[in-house]
Amino acid sequence: MEAALEQSISSDSGVVSSIAKAARLLRALARCPSGEARVTELAMAAALPKSTVHRVLAELIQEELVVHRGSRYQLGAGWYALHLSCSSSEWGGLLDSARRPLEDAFEASGASVHLAVLEGNQVLYLEKLTARGGTRVPTRVGSRMPATCTALGKALLAHSDASVLRSVLSHNLPRPSPRSIVLPRLLLNQLAQIRQDGYSYDFEETRQGLFCVAAPVLCDGQAVAAVSLSRVGTNAQMAADRGHAARAAGQITEAITVPH
Repeated sequence: MEAALEQSISSDSGVVSSIAKAARLLRALARCPSGEARVTELAMAAALPKSTVHRVLAELIQEELVVHRGSRYQLGAGWYALHLSCSSSEWGGLLDSARRPLEDAFEASGASVHLAVLEGNQVLYLEKLTARGGTRVPTRVGSRMPATCTALGKALLAHSDASVLRSVLSHNLPRPSPRSIVLPRLLLNQLAQIRQDGYSYDFEETRQGLFCVAAPVLCDGQAVAAVSLSRVGTNAQMAADRGHAARAAGQITEAITVPH
């Protein structure tokens, strides 16, 4: 069975490279809600044989990118060091410009604050600020969520090219929650309203009890990112959160578009 799985991940140019296998495992660990996983879980998430996972994990441990605690694996200190150098990454300039506005929104609201970009039909979380010991919001830097059922994703889609919307709507819309929008026409109506209002909402569309509001970071009318504020348990403060999100998004827009 191991051999069959190894064969199934082969391509016309040969088997998956060692670098690709390591990248799959690191991404799988980064996406684990608990931050840790067993070999069997990683093998399933990365679509790799367990024997391969064991071998690659051993190498990642040597490079301090992964640590081994009992039967579970976590991202290691080497990964954290890479994270600290994210200013040199593709989104480094955006993150540098967003840091102060995000911190201001967090300090003013006490809500969980996110910065995300659109990647295909998903949002990629670039930054998250949340209070230690506060209500947990099921997101992590580097993780992804469906764009069509998140406030962040809808703010981004509302200000994206028509080709992007066509691509997203060419697939069945995901439904992680009973409140998620699954009808394309309803989504398009929401996106039109978001363009008019300048902000988007998520009323328990990804998780029961989670309420979010988001505003887009615009460059020449196109969304390059979005800022959201999230709370669990109540939507009573969403009107105030809307102002914080819009203010942060506007400040980031100015920082990335005005020459210094």
